[in-house]
Amino acid sequence: MNHSTEAEKSKMRETIKQVEAIFALEGFEKTEQSRKIDEAVLSGKVSRQQVIDEMLIYVKEHKTTRGFIESRTW
Repeated sequence: MNHSTEAEKSKMRETIKQVEAIFALEGFEKTEQSRKIDEAVLSGKVSRQQVIDEMLIYVKEHKTTRGFIESRTW
């Protein structure tokens, strides 16, 4: 579990908003998987580093990110 302070969560929310704005300017949209990961990190269910570590293991085993978010318990 992630124990971020409210200040850290607020900063992350602002960063996510900026990233989404930049994506939109470039004509990109975040995937549902990315949105769910952001929600899990912001809610404190998981740390950003834990997501990275788990996704690397998942991709090495499955050779895709498809199904990753559904396979998580967080």
